[in-house]
Order: sequence, then structure tokens, then C-alpha cells
Amino acid sequence: MSSILNGNKNSPKGSRVPTDLLPTAIRYEAARALIFDKLGQHNRSNECLVLKRHYERRAMEECTSINPEHTDV
Repeated sequence: MSSILNGNKNSPKGSRVPTDLLPTAIRYEAARALIFDKLGQHNRSNECLVLKRHYERRAMEECTSINPEHTDV
């Protein structure tokens, strides 16, 4: 993967992931949340879930359609 991150290290959390990598970022944060939860690190798990929800909102706003051939318009 050679996508370039947006912004810089001082950018707000969740804003550096390019649109094309949002589905991957959502799966990644969900997996991290499960791992941290099993390790008993509930604060870190919650941080991952917050980022996941942020990425999901961005995906809904920025992506017009995941599967354009399956739209009923």
C-alpha cells in the first residue's frame, strides 16, 4: 500500500486516513478494540472504537457508494 497520509502529525485524530483506505482503517480499529478489550485495556479499546465510529461517519459522508452496481436508484 502506497497511499500517502493526509495532514501532518498535529492533525486531528482520524483525519489523516485517505478516503480509499477508510474500509481498511475501520476493520483495523475494530480488531484493535477487541484485542485491547481482551487484554483488559478498556481505555485503549474505547479509543479504538471512537476512531472506528469516526471513520464510519467519514466513509458515509465521503463515499458515494461502496458497490455502485447494487444501487436501487
